[in-house]
Amino acid sequence: MDIHEKIKSLREKKGWSQIELAKKLDCHPTYISRVETGKHTPSLELIKKLVKLFDINFDYLLDEDLDNYEVKIEDKNLAERMKLVDTLEERQRAALIEVIDSMLTQKRMMELLTNKGELMKSRS
Repeated sequence: MDIHEKIKSLREKKGWSQIELAKKLDCHPTYISRVETGKHTPSLELIKKLVKLFDINFDYLLDEDLDNYEVKIEDKNLAERMKLVDTLEERQRAALIEVIDSMLTQKRMMELLTNKGELMKSRS
C-alpha cells in the first residue's frame, strides 16, 4: 500500500472528510485530495502532522510493505495474546478493536485534560 492509500485509509477509518482532515492539518482540502490520489507527494511537514494526528509512527507511513510490517511488543503476555487475535472471527476482532480504541481514546482524553489543567495552573 502506497503512502497516499494509507493516508486515505487512516482518514476514512476516523470517518473524516478530506475537508475535516485538511482543517486538522491546517492545509487546503485540494492538497489533501491530491495527496490521497497520488498526484502530490506529501511534504515532510505534512507527514509529521499525520504521524502526530493519527498517533502512528513514520515507518508505518513510509514502509510500502505492510505485510511485513512488524510491531514490537515488549510485554510477553500481551505479545502472546496479540498473536492469537488472528484466530478470532472477524466480528470478534472488530469488537476487540472497538474496546482497544475506546480505552486508548479515554487515555488520550485524560492526558489532554491533565495537560490542559497543568497549562491553566502555570498561567495563574
